[in-house]
Amino acid sequence: MYLEGNMITVETCTERRIETGFTTSSNFQIWLVTKGRLTVRINGTHVRLDPGMALMLDCGQLTKVERTAAPFQITIVHVDPYDLFAPALVERYVAPYIETIGYYVAHPAAPTDKATLHTIEKAVRRLKSDSAFALLDATLQLAVIWRYWIQQTPATRPPGHDRMKRMISYIHNHDTMKLTLEEIAAAGGLSRAECCRYFSKWGDTSPLAYVQDVRMQRAARLLCETYLSVAEVANQLGFTSVSHFVQTFKRVHNRTPLAFRKQKT
Repeated sequence: MYLEGNMITVETCTERRIETGFTTSSNFQIWLVTKGRLTVRINGTHVRLDPGMALMLDCGQLTKVERTAAPFQITIVHVDPYDLFAPALVERYVAPYIETIGYYVAHPAAPTDKATLHTIEKAVRRLKSDSAFALLDATLQLAVIWRYWIQQTPATRPPGHDRMKRMISYIHNHDTMKLTLEEIAAAGGLSRAECCRYFSKWGDTSPLAYVQDVRMQRAARLLCETYLSVAEVANQLGFTSVSHFVQTFKRVHNRTPLAFRKQKT
């Protein structure tokens, strides 16, 4: 859902509908766990989220949702905090805090977090309603959440953050190509061995395994969002053999491309 006049979006994600690769938050985000539990790597650190907990993410954080067979459901709110306040307030209460805090997990068992979680839940309800005042109500509630957010302790950006972001960006921008380890390492200004250590630390994977995962995520989107045949999807992703593509897809998604398309549509 996108609300006109403000950069506020709200989406509901499940284990089947969430990106499991690395993503970089481009704005302030709130993840509210409504069912089940999931584990997220944030800048290489494991964070487990249980029902009722909320993750607040700063701009520029590198996140990766761990794969899980257990079902979960989360609601994610994306908001540009610059849109929440008048210019004079932005200068004082927004600009100085962008990309300084990192992330914060609000827990229902923590007395200081209870009011914030209640406000998050109210904001989500308003964003999902069709009320004429939904945008106004949600904006006011998100401003309260932002006030709580900027009171958290600033974090130090972990070493290697920018190098990792460059390598991830390079892979996503070239996901139709058969990338080499040398090319990925060069994007981060690293040796091949250092590149492998980065991916192991930040995502518990290898660079080439991650390339394959990104390509199969692209394949999944093409199967769900287009009418391309399996052979055409394989060709777009640079596979010379359809059978090789099918085997690779099945290894990642646990089903054939046609079975995946049938289930999703």
